[in-house]
Amino acid sequence: MRKIAAVKAVLGFIALFACYHAAEYMMLFQNSPAGFLSLSIVFFLVAWLVAKWQGLPGLAAWGMVLEKKTWDQLGTGLAVGIIVYILFTLTSFTLDIDRIKEIPPASVFISQFLLFAFGTFFSSLSEDVLTRGYLYRFFNGKMNSYVLIGLSSLVYLGNHIYRLSEGPAFWSYILIIGIFLMLAMVRTGNIWLTLGLHWAGNIVYHTTHSVMHTVNGHGKFSGQLLYLMFLIVLIPITWLITKKEKPV
Repeated sequence: MRKIAAVKAVLGFIALFACYHAAEYMMLFQNSPAGFLSLSIVFFLVAWLVAKWQGLPGLAAWGMVLEKKTWDQLGTGLAVGIIVYILFTLTSFTLDIDRIKEIPPASVFISQFLLFAFGTFFSSLSEDVLTRGYLYRFFNGKMNSYVLIGLSSLVYLGNHIYRLSEGPAFWSYILIIGIFLMLAMVRTGNIWLTLGLHWAGNIVYHTTHSVMHTVNGHGKFSGQLLYLMFLIVLIPITWLITKKEKPV
């Protein structure tokens, strides 16, 4: 990578990082969905401008390539992710690791579910662009694919700047998630399967923690270990569902 191109790549990443965390700040610290949504839209505008400034083809530069298989890949990621995360949730209930405290009325449940599904679409996609699509553009073919997957996972971990204090268990979750999400990107060459898997996890999480209300149970099995087990399983599953796509 030439010196000027490298400087543009770094500055572009900084710009996207700032936009992403401005949107996160509006949600986490200002509790402003409108502010979050507005800045999420700004993120994609800046992503397009950065690509054009760097002489690249707009949002497609970051893996947002629209083609016939886009919907198949997005749907596959969503379906696989939702199934695995729901199985984790049901297993957690069965082992009494977590318990359902309250489920709101159907009308409230549906409206809140749709709200979180809509919001997490933007947060999932913007984070995928920042920590996967952007890195894929500049490093794919220039470093070993497995090194690229590891690098992306570390960047994904570092992007959770507000939660790094939660310690090694949290770091483990994020690194493993980062592995299978970037694996999907490397294997397909675009962002859609990655988005489906990522979005599915956020949908199930917010459904069980924000729409429904759960509390800790009295099960003896470690909830952290159970979660790690299900996340690890998603690595070979991601490999299998991309076996007909571009190889690593």
